[in-house]
Amino acid sequence: MKTASTTSRPGRPPDPGIEPRVLDATLQIYAEVGWAGFTMDAVARRARVGKAALYRRWESKEKLIVEALASITMPVMAETTGSLREDLLAMCVRTLKAQQSRDGLVGLRAQIEAKFYPELFGQAMEDLGKQWRTLSRRLVLLAIDRGEIPQGTSPALVLDAVNGIIVNHVLSTPIDRMPALLEDAPRYAERVVDFVLSSIGYRPAEAALDTDGARS
Repeated sequence: MKTASTTSRPGRPPDPGIEPRVLDATLQIYAEVGWAGFTMDAVARRARVGKAALYRRWESKEKLIVEALASITMPVMAETTGSLREDLLAMCVRTLKAQQSRDGLVGLRAQIEAKFYPELFGQAMEDLGKQWRTLSRRLVLLAIDRGEIPQGTSPALVLDAVNGIIVNHVLSTPIDRMPALLEDAPRYAERVVDFVLSSIGYRPAEAALDTDGARS
């Protein structure tokens, strides 16, 4: 017969908050040190969980970082405003603000490291950008249908031009100048968008309708 002292007691109950806590700690550490400095030990300490519990759920740091990247949600515009210029302005401002967040820095790091570790980061970054590319491409195609920009305009080139300028500007802006850049985001977005649109023969939707009506 088992005595009270020898009766086995149930183990520690599962921690329902462990997953979001670990994924959050994973993104924090990756944003700070990148893949070269990323360790499961650091995640366990930051998330305040035992390593055994960590490895029971994620058998390797590779699987953990991939799941953490998949948990990121990128800010996207669900609907068009009916004007390509206004759509791109809103996209620029969102991008500028997103680049200053932890997830924005994580995304930048992962895009670069995907070139060095394609087997690890490649699919994760493809999945992360798929929704953004699909919705953003739709904005340009709708603008073509409205007659705002010429038929045959490449959505990829338009979006790469706008986002490339924004991301490069963020990377080249000193840290102490970032608050001023964010405060100036709407005005800077206007300069970027108008520069890109001027190179592809953009006409506001109203002007396109007036011209088409005059020809018919």
